[in-house]
Amino acid sequence: MPRYFGLDLHKRYVHGCEWQVDVQKGRHFRFPNTDAGWATFVQQLRADDCVALEVTGNAFTVHDLLSAYAGKVLLANPLELKRLGAGRHTDRVDAERLAKMLALGMVPAVWVPPPAVREVRYLLQYRDRLVRNRRRYLTQAKSVFQRHGLPIPRNVDPRQWLDREEVNRLPQAERVILLSALRQLETVEIEIQAIEAEIARQVADQPAVQLLLTITGVGLLTAATIWAYLGDLRRFRTAKQVTRYAGLDASVHQSGEQDHRGRISRNGSKLLRTAVVEAAHSVARHDQGPLGAFYHRKQRQIGPHKAVVALARKLLIVAWRMLLTGQPYRAAKPTLVVQKQRRLVEVAQAVTDWNAVAVALWPDRLEDRHRRRRVA
Repeated sequence: MPRYFGLDLHKRYVHGCEWQVDVQKGRHFRFPNTDAGWATFVQQLRADDCVALEVTGNAFTVHDLLSAYAGKVLLANPLELKRLGAGRHTDRVDAERLAKMLALGMVPAVWVPPPAVREVRYLLQYRDRLVRNRRRYLTQAKSVFQRHGLPIPRNVDPRQWLDREEVNRLPQAERVILLSALRQLETVEIEIQAIEAEIARQVADQPAVQLLLTITGVGLLTAATIWAYLGDLRRFRTAKQVTRYAGLDASVHQSGEQDHRGRISRNGSKLLRTAVVEAAHSVARHDQGPLGAFYHRKQRQIGPHKAVVALARKLLIVAWRMLLTGQPYRAAKPTLVVQKQRRLVEVAQAVTDWNAVAVALWPDRLEDRHRRRRVA
């Protein structure tokens, strides 16, 4: 008879519950969140056991570990669990609820991406954080000029707008802040280029990415984001599920005779939604095929801003169907596609030697570090 375990992961410990079907009662236990603690837990698992846990920072790593010992390992969507909860939030309640729902077959499971897709997702998320840091440093530099009556136009690099003499006339404290922000800005830009090169290297041989590049206005990062976040295309049965996954579906407020449909829900993947919307701006300007015609038609009906969001939704659906059928974009521009592929190869070849970076950060040998750590 299979056993059903629910795990609630924390930084220092893991609270678990085994739901005993025969007596309709949970048996609670706890073990440290360390290698030794997990080794003790997995030794007790059998091939027919089922385990469920919420998606957290290291949930995919735990899933890979448990999959070698348990028959079924499910990762639960925390948002869906919150909607199904009764308001109480304790370790015992969360773990027991997971175990009970697992026994009833009601766990709102999420798709677990393979390691290759998972790595590209991590790189895309890290690049997004770097881009936000770059925006913060740029805003800090512009605010210094703004305080001294030197406004800089939007989308203009402050390093190219003012000369050194104007910077030297600033007060000492403001000058130090400005130069520090600009120095951090240059460092972040170098790191962004290195991460983009690593992303290009990992997706350069993916046929799906090559297929998505045939869409006018879709570049390397957008294609990599769509491929990494859509993942297994068979998990979406309809186009509505695809748009709902990206949060591009309309929010619905329905009760009785009232049926109001408002803005997009924004409940899905924020990174995927942002990438598709940014690509939609480029598609609206440059595409002369069905996507471009769709935007111009919607622009006359609902205005340019709403039309871009509608185009982003249509773009994601078109990309999903292209990946399902393996057919390129009908209005693809061959010359532009060749340029994108050449650019992809060039960026992938500029990848950083991360082993050299590790040696520069830790010049001593790794074996010596392990030996000193054991001695300590």
